Amino acid sequence: MTYLFNRSCPSHEEGLALLREAARSSGIDLDVEVVEVLTDDDAERLAFPGSPTYLAAGRDLFPREDLGAVPTAEACRAYARPGGRIGPLPHHDDVAAALREAAREAVA
Repeated sequence: MTYLFNRSCPSHEEGLALLREAARSSGIDLDVEVVEVLTDDDAERLAFPGSPTYLAAGRDLFPREDLGAVPTAEACRAYARPGGRIGPLPHHDDVAAALREAAREAVA
C-alpha cells in the first residue's frame, strides 16, 4: 500500500490515520509506504491526483476521471462523502471497503 501526500493539504496526517484505522477495523494487515510528493516533477511522475492518495498495488483506491489537468505537488484532493457531500478525505467505511476489495484482488 502506498500513501501519497503533500504537506500543503492540511488533512494529510488525518488521512494516514484513517487508512491505518480502516485497515485495522477490516482485519487487514497493512504495510504502508508513505511518500511525500515534494515537486511538480514528482507529481507528474506519480500521476498524482492530489493529497492524499491511496494506492494498492499501484492502483488508486478511489479512481477518478482524468480531467486533463497537469499534476501538481500542492494539489489537494476532494472525495465524495455520504449524503452527497464533498470532503478532503474519504469516509472510513469507503476506505475499509476499498481495502477489502484490493485484498480480494491481490489473492485472486
